[in-house]
Amino acid sequence: MFHTGPFDRTADVVVLGYGDAGIVAAVTAHDLGAEVLVLEKQGRYDHRPNSRYAAGFFLVPTDVDRAVAYAEALYAVNGETVDPALIRAWAEETAANPAWLDEHGCAHADTGILGEHHILPGHDAITVHKALPGPRPAGYTGCPMHGFLRHLAERRDIEVRWGVRARWLLTDASGAVTGVLAEHEGRVERIGARRGVVLASGGFEAAPDLTTQYLPVTPVHFYGTRHNTGDGVRMAVEAGAELWHMNVWPGHFVARFPDSGYDGGTAIDLWGSGRFGPAPDRRPPGSIFVDGSARRFQAEPGPQHAAHLGLLAMDAAGLSRPRVPTWWIFDQARFDAATLVPTYSGPAGPVGDLEWSPGNEEELRRGWILMGDGPAEIAEQCGLDPDALEATIARYNAHCAAGADADFGRDPATLTPLAGPRYYALPLWPGGSHTLGGPRRDEHARVTSVRGGPVRNLYSAGELGSLHGLLYPAGGGSIAECLAFGRIAGRNAAANMITGG
Repeated sequence: MFHTGPFDRTADVVVLGYGDAGIVAAVTAHDLGAEVLVLEKQGRYDHRPNSRYAAGFFLVPTDVDRAVAYAEALYAVNGETVDPALIRAWAEETAANPAWLDEHGCAHADTGILGEHHILPGHDAITVHKALPGPRPAGYTGCPMHGFLRHLAERRDIEVRWGVRARWLLTDASGAVTGVLAEHEGRVERIGARRGVVLASGGFEAAPDLTTQYLPVTPVHFYGTRHNTGDGVRMAVEAGAELWHMNVWPGHFVARFPDSGYDGGTAIDLWGSGRFGPAPDRRPPGSIFVDGSARRFQAEPGPQHAAHLGLLAMDAAGLSRPRVPTWWIFDQARFDAATLVPTYSGPAGPVGDLEWSPGNEEELRRGWILMGDGPAEIAEQCGLDPDALEATIARYNAHCAAGADADFGRDPATLTPLAGPRYYALPLWPGGSHTLGGPRRDEHARVTSVRGGPVRNLYSAGELGSLHGLLYPAGGGSIAECLAFGRIAGRNAAANMITGG
């Protein structure tokens, strides 16, 4: 929006959003001497960014050159053009994350988890760390990483204006960003930026118009904040930004319980292990996924952040998506093992959006979990063909007895037969934690223009315009990117007036 008049308030760097990326950008710019103002549309005492729902994992390259090769291979799978400078900036800066956290007092531990796509070169140059509980604001619950970053910002007295929603980016006659038009309690404010604006306002998970337009399947149910309504996407487009990665996201199978009061999705705990994989010290209970024909279609549970890709297949003749929903079928052993959804993070975690009983009994009583006395009965409750489901379970159990999944090559250590006496089911949907699309950024965290070059004075960090495309590198990819490009954006925005950029 072209603006020539005065501003109601001016700061050196204006940061939009107070998740991990926005906080790191604000802290970095502040520590370089810039006057920083953060605008956050949520209220202070019920602030729920995606960063708060996370578990605190972040990937760390152990060899920058091989991490670059891994990222380039991820892009090549989708035929996507690689920006070498951007990829190298990502590898170098994410490799520096542990030292930055150490310097600022955040404890973390190496989990030993490697890059997710083991068939690609360089996957073993990626490891995953996890933030450990540490300093955080009084009363804070949720991801320890976000709590720690909140602590850093509050210790610096960085100004955060709560309940202020950015609506438009203000520009001069050349198209350079000069500030933000925002709304607060029904009043419009024009806030100027002497050096730059950092877009760190999250994605568009809670914007049905955008998810329907851009994502390749609907419905998609995300777990996390319901406040990510695509504000950054809309502002960036109006300012002439190029968009990318609008049609991809790091996907999972998710359950959904709309009458719980939380209308998003939630991840499932397939093995009852409290983690994505099975527990190393005990055999997991049996579980399978079946489609609308009551047949298995992949090695359960599929790749951690690409499992949803198997759900996208469409029956062109029948004009249907036979894998939406997918049915999770399990027996008494899994029902008794642990909660069906993770309670260490996500909506059923410390944030408390979704309450879940320890033994799954309350959810069964409410009808969220279906139950039958045999395969035929549970099939009927799911609307599946009883004979087909009985045949699928019999074939799966035969694979278990043989110690090898002849159909899909599932890990033999997870081949536990379904033995009853009761059978249970949940419908599962495409979903995940967040979207990736938004304004494209370069290696300096500058937003790129549809006309080439950067949109002057505009930077981005975090999931809004993430560099991750079709294939997500590993758990913690987004938090690592928030830290890395938060610093890059903060540094470059703070220096912008000095360098005359």
